[in-house]
Amino acid sequence: MIDADKLCETFAVPLDEQGGYIYGKSGQRWTQAQQDAATRPQTVSYGQQWVGKRVWDCSGMFVWAFKQFGESIYHGSNTIWRDYCTKQGKLKDGQRCDGIALRPGTAMFRLNDTGRHHIGLFVGNDTVIEAKGTKWGVVTSKPSHWDEWGELKQVDYSMFPEEVIPLTKPTLRKGDRGDEVKVLQSYLVKCGYMLDVDGAFGSKTETAVRLFQGSAGLMADGIVGPKTWAALEEVVNDTAPEPEPPEEDEAPEPDGDMVEVDREKLLEWRDSMSEIIDELDRLLV
Repeated sequence: MIDADKLCETFAVPLDEQGGYIYGKSGQRWTQAQQDAATRPQTVSYGQQWVGKRVWDCSGMFVWAFKQFGESIYHGSNTIWRDYCTKQGKLKDGQRCDGIALRPGTAMFRLNDTGRHHIGLFVGNDTVIEAKGTKWGVVTSKPSHWDEWGELKQVDYSMFPEEVIPLTKPTLRKGDRGDEVKVLQSYLVKCGYMLDVDGAFGSKTETAVRLFQGSAGLMADGIVGPKTWAALEEVVNDTAPEPEPPEEDEAPEPDGDMVEVDREKLLEWRDSMSEIIDELDRLLV
């Protein structure tokens, strides 16, 4: 396994070297002879600046970095997504859509009509390192530049525990879609309204919002702004089930020996009482 922080440090090496981009390469040094023989238009146009430097393409950075740790990974973004990610999902505005913070060492993917055509590595501090293209070489970008994320099965992320981040709560209205709408619908369901939590703000969701706003003393306009969010959260928090109190200790049942001892004492008392009664009867005659 590769420690996530060590993987990030390794990706920083090509960045510090101001490494270049040549399609299909994974850390080799680009020569003048190779540049003279190049036929790929991007290489012909921009490859000369990388002569004498080490060069990578986007997934070639992963191939090279994994090799430094004695590991291997496929040279191709689509296959890395499909076969080498243990967890994966979509990004919105540079954040995971599941509400968990990105962890350093996470692969980042760009989408187009052919699939995941580009890959980089999130290294923390709102930074992704990528081999961007022949014109640019190895550079940094922001997570907001990317479409999807994937945690890699050969990478150990344990030094970066999963951290829940609060989902943004934007103003929502009929026609909106997304994870924020799912949060809204889940709140309304907890308040007793019958809804499907499908992420689509339709007529049923709007009706539930209006009814809730009326019950909360708000303007029933069907638009979920800060006041409606706050009222929903207050109700949801108030209606959350309280933890059950611990059960009281029951008195232990007497075991067989204790029952037998008590029975013997009772027999002794009965016999004693019988003797006293007999003596009283004798004296009274």
